Amino acid sequence: MSVFIFASLRCLPEYSLALRDAMRDMQRDSLAEAGCEVYQVLQEEGAADVLHVFERYRDMAAVEAHRASAHYQAYRAWVADKLAAPVEVKLLHALD
Repeated sequence: MSVFIFASLRCLPEYSLALRDAMRDMQRDSLAEAGCEVYQVLQEEGAADVLHVFERYRDMAAVEAHRASAHYQAYRAWVADKLAAPVEVKLLHALD
């Protein structure tokens, strides 16, 4: 069963461009994973420092593989001191 993730990131204003670049890299690398079916980075209207990410994975094992990947671990280390607030992550499942 597919697993969906909706994550919201608010960075410190001086990192908004760098975060966008980093998230484009995450999109590319995540979509190369076998279990990642969708990885869409979204810009919040009127908030240059806020990005949202919509992800869909084949199953929970694919989510766990994503979280264990080298690119995800590198991103987490890089972004840690660039956020204005903790990342909000919602794990979702389709009703059908």
